[in-house]
Amino acid sequence: MKKLYGLLPAAGHGMRMRPFRYPKELLPVYYESVNQDEYVRPKLLIEHSLKAFSLTGIQDIYVVVPEWKPEIMRYLEDGKQFNHHIAYLYNGKAAGLADALLSGYSWLKDKYTCFAMPDTLFSPANGFESLQQMMDEKNADLVLGVFPTNEPQHFAPVEFTSDQRVIGTEEKPASTAFNNTWGIALWSPAFWEFFKNENEDLEHGISVTQTFDKAAKSDLRVYCVYFEHGWYKDVGRIDNITIA
Repeated sequence: MKKLYGLLPAAGHGMRMRPFRYPKELLPVYYESVNQDEYVRPKLLIEHSLKAFSLTGIQDIYVVVPEWKPEIMRYLEDGKQFNHHIAYLYNGKAAGLADALLSGYSWLKDKYTCFAMPDTLFSPANGFESLQQMMDEKNADLVLGVFPTNEPQHFAPVEFTSDQRVIGTEEKPASTAFNNTWGIALWSPAFWEFFKNENEDLEHGISVTQTFDKAAKSDLRVYCVYFEHGWYKDVGRIDNITIA
C-alpha cells in the first residue's frame, strides 16, 4: 500500500467572500459533541478536509499559507490535536491554485499526494479511499474524485468513459453536457513532474483544471471515481455560506 500525503492550499485572498476578510477556512460550519454530549465545540471548515485525510490513514499534511493568514497556523498548530503531522509551506503571491500547489513540489515530488480544498465540503468523506483503490487498480498517475452538481458552470466538469478514464476537464464553462465537477484528487510522482513542467511559467490565476485537462490528453494514465450519490459544496463563495 502506497503511503499518501495530504496537500491543502490556503494561500488565496478570498476575494469571493468580500467584504468578509477573516480566513474562510476557519469558518465554523458545524458542531461536534464532546465527552458523550457533555458539551459541543465548533468544527471549522478546514477540519472537514483534515477528517477526510484521516479516514484514509493520511497523517502527514502540508498546508500552503500566506503571511496574512497566521490564524490558520495558530489554530492547527503542528496537527497533534487532529492526529496529524502538519507542516506549512509559504506562498504569498496569491497567483492562483496551480501556483499554490507548486509550493509543494520540492517537498512532495517523489510522493503520492492527496489534494483537497480547505474551503469545501464533500461526501463521501472517505472518498480518498476509493481514489487510492482506483490508482492501484489502473496503475494511474492521476485520479480525480468527481461529484454530481446542478451548477457545473461554477465548477470544473469532467468528461470520462464508461471505465472512468478521463477524456478532459473544463473550467467554469458557460455551458456543458456534464453535470459534475472534480473536487478532490490523488496523483503520483509522475504527475508531479508533468505538473511542474507544464507550469514553469505560470500566468497569474491559472487553474489546475487546465493542467488536469492536458494530462488527460497526454500519455499519462488519468482516471476518476464518480461518486454518483455524493455531493460537493464550495463554501468559499459569499452566496454559498448558507449551505454550510
